[in-house]
Amino acid sequence: MGITSTLTNAAVKALNSLVGAKAVIFVQGDKVDQIPVQFNPSDYSITSNAAYSQQTRRKDNEPVVNYNGTALSKLRVKLIFNSDEFLSAGGLAKTAEKFLMGGDEMTKTINKISALTKIDGEKHQPPGCVFVWGSLQFAGFVESVGVTYTMFDKSGKPLRATADLSMNGFNSAVTEQKSPLLSPDRTKARTMTEDNNIWNLAEKEYGDVREWRRIADANDIMNPLDIPVGTILKVPSINE
Repeated sequence: MGITSTLTNAAVKALNSLVGAKAVIFVQGDKVDQIPVQFNPSDYSITSNAAYSQQTRRKDNEPVVNYNGTALSKLRVKLIFNSDEFLSAGGLAKTAEKFLMGGDEMTKTINKISALTKIDGEKHQPPGCVFVWGSLQFAGFVESVGVTYTMFDKSGKPLRATADLSMNGFNSAVTEQKSPLLSPDRTKARTMTEDNNIWNLAEKEYGDVREWRRIADANDIMNPLDIPVGTILKVPSINE
């Protein structure tokens, strides 16, 4: 089971037990940690993009546009923290205390969220996270956390703050695979192996088995079924 499934399943199970359906950030580690937010967000945005690259043609006004796969989706959400509410809520039941942060607890929670941008020395990446609120289950890595403090007590202790959280979504199983279209604009050399053929090579390099003729023509191949193992084939640029 992948990290996305592990986090999401844990998030859904834990979410069902939370009173008030508060938004929660689940963090992957030796065990799944939880960072509850104080107030549910008023809105959030999710952006999905396709990735393209362009190459200028020498004898044409129109550039060659190559599709490089799907870019990471992005979640942006603003989280609000207010210690005044905690300080004035002395009569609330203890069951609600875990959802309210005040004073130093507010700062500790913000620091925990900000720390999600730090790279783990052993894994060489930030911890995997899932932001869960209602039907939203966004799994990925925290890209940035911008915190603005807006109210302080006489000693300078922050009392109110907003945190602009930005997350990049995990690649799916499909996009984690090496895309054959990442660099079809470069001429390459490939060695024919026992478990390969010219059609597989065309699919891998161009994303289209019908492009086998491009490889055959570039290597003066008369019979595509008779290519000796160990033959080094020229894989021409898609623009040639």
